[in-house]
Amino acid sequence: MNGSHVSPAGARYRYDAMMTMLRFFLLFMLCTTPLLAVVRAEDQPVREPAADGTVSVVSPPSTASQGETAIVSVATDLLSRSLEPLESGLNSDAPAGGPSATANAAASAAVYARPLPLVEALERSGDRSRRLWISQAYWKVSAGFAMLRWSTEALERLEMIAPGGDPHDRAVLDVAASAARADLADARAELVAAQQELVDLVRLPAGDPLPWPVDRPLAGPYQTHFEALFATRPAPGRIRAIVRMLPSKHEALEARAAAVVAAQKAMQMAEAAHAKGQRPIEAVTAAHAAVTGQQREFVKVMKAYNLDIAEYAMAVADLSVPDDRFVSMLIGTPIQWRPEPAATQQAPTPPTVPLSPLSPAN
Repeated sequence: MNGSHVSPAGARYRYDAMMTMLRFFLLFMLCTTPLLAVVRAEDQPVREPAADGTVSVVSPPSTASQGETAIVSVATDLLSRSLEPLESGLNSDAPAGGPSATANAAASAAVYARPLPLVEALERSGDRSRRLWISQAYWKVSAGFAMLRWSTEALERLEMIAPGGDPHDRAVLDVAASAARADLADARAELVAAQQELVDLVRLPAGDPLPWPVDRPLAGPYQTHFEALFATRPAPGRIRAIVRMLPSKHEALEARAAAVVAAQKAMQMAEAAHAKGQRPIEAVTAAHAAVTGQQREFVKVMKAYNLDIAEYAMAVADLSVPDDRFVSMLIGTPIQWRPEPAATQQAPTPPTVPLSPLSPAN
């Protein structure tokens, strides 16, 4: 018998063996493919459908597992601290306990007497075509509050510096303090102008206090999902430009935040060295000017970043998208608001403001 000859029984055995292996392979694939799909899905951001049938631009923030601490960017932390309400009066010139100090404390409280969530601002206007104007005006007021706080703190820092017995030091500090008072006055005026613009757009009652925006702008990265949203329709040139600019503007925002932190550290070092007689007063005032300059640039970039995000969201969401959904496209987790019935409506109570805004993007 030829050694290469295979009997019909052997061929049948090999065929049955191969089919058995194939069935095991197919069963393996059917069992593992759904598991792999679940794992991959967990690694991707959740994309909720928007009202216009597109994909939401909001990617929910990652949730840290138990025992882990969520990492907050320098820009987000700095922005959060800059928008916290002032604890002192708006003018530190008045002596403590005097009538002027009491009046200043009352003025400081009045600044925060009318908290305004962004959802309320949009719903009160009653016109969704004005969303872009209202959102941008809202962020301008937020920028004004940040500058108000930092201008107040800048003046207080200078007034706490001991000039020593040298008349030259006293004169240099007087110049810096007077400039800081001018900056604070400018910050107040710019804030009032921005608040009035928002009042007019939202159509708030004339007798109400000027609004305090309690929703905080975005300082984290923003996911546009541009390719998905404009896969079947042309995008205007301005929207394409915003998509290209947003990453660079966020990078600038983080860099400016780092510059503010570094300038504040340099300011503390200069003050300590001057107190020991190791640095002249000019080193302190120069460090102070660096802090205020970097803070001003940070607010400028933050405002431009959020104005562009609002413009992009307005181009993505049509007028059928609810106001709360639109706000979530800007900052991810807005402060909710619902109008109270007229019969039970009471004076507004300031809502709880989170220490740091949740970013729409990971």
